[in-house]
Amino acid sequence: MDLNYPQAREVSLLDLLLVLAENIKLLVFGPLLFGLVALAIGFALPQSFTSQAILAAAPAQAVSMMVSPVVLDPVIQTLNLSAGNSIEGARAKLSSQIKVTMGKDTLLRLDVTAGSPAEAHRLANLVIDAYFKSTIPGELDRVDLERKLAYAKASLVSVRYLIDRITSGRSGLLNKPLTLGEAGTSVVALGELQARYLGDVLSIPRTLQGLSRDVLIQPPTLPTVAVGPKKSLIAVLAALAGGFGLLLWVFVRKAWVTAAQDPQGAEKLARLRVALGFSLPNVRQSEL
Repeated sequence: MDLNYPQAREVSLLDLLLVLAENIKLLVFGPLLFGLVALAIGFALPQSFTSQAILAAAPAQAVSMMVSPVVLDPVIQTLNLSAGNSIEGARAKLSSQIKVTMGKDTLLRLDVTAGSPAEAHRLANLVIDAYFKSTIPGELDRVDLERKLAYAKASLVSVRYLIDRITSGRSGLLNKPLTLGEAGTSVVALGELQARYLGDVLSIPRTLQGLSRDVLIQPPTLPTVAVGPKKSLIAVLAALAGGFGLLLWVFVRKAWVTAAQDPQGAEKLARLRVALGFSLPNVRQSEL
């Protein structure tokens, strides 16, 4: 057992402290300089602003629909974003500016980021308008819905007529008069039919028109404060990274100098220089 091990460890710790003390200015002002440079770069970077909107009564597929080609392509065409680029590249860039989330309250939240407040506001409105337009049924769906609407209207008239005759006691369509229980049962059944047809009559026209701005709880905002770049965070991270790099460099340099003072270490350093391709004017090949 090496009885001098605790003493060697103490000397090693003192050596580390000595290295830190000898390079204290570099280790203090170096990271500070890195942080200031990063802060200056942060101020030079272009700012970004986010326009926010909230929509109600949004279907579950609205989240994916907002960033689908059905919505993105009209916006790209309006702003001519694909000029000089492929349509796929324009879609990818535009979708990266759009964030869509739906909470447990089923409200759809849309965040659109751009380089200026006016641009973010306009882009958010274009995305919303394109989404609303995408909810308008196509030609085949429109034909089917119109037929369903016509049938619901005719059926609603018939059901109301039957309910009126039964409740007034004029059940001329039957061979015998209805008892009180039968009349009540018929009215309940017809009432359910009436509610279903009435629901179709009210909902189908809205479906034919698609969604409109009536579902906007909060229209796109005009942002006043930039959301990026986060200059303070950039400066702190740069200072930390610079400080770590300088600390590593100080210890590596100290280890290199210490090793060069030892004959065996100097020989290893010489071999390392040869391996790395550095010239060795003072070292003979026989010594390597």
